[in-house]
Amino acid sequence: MPDETIRELWQIKDIMARECEYDIDMLVAHLQTRQHTAGQRIVDLRAIKEAG
Repeated sequence: MPDETIRELWQIKDIMARECEYDIDMLVAHLQTRQHTAGQRIVDLRAIKEAG
């Protein structure tokens, strides 16, 4: 089961990267827009890295 989940996550990642033409800035903008319009939070790990 975990392998299926990982495979599905990688597939989603690949689709999103392709849709954003493998441009990281475009991907970030897409995710930020999606976060605001859907009311979903995207995890921000900066606070965890700063604490560690």
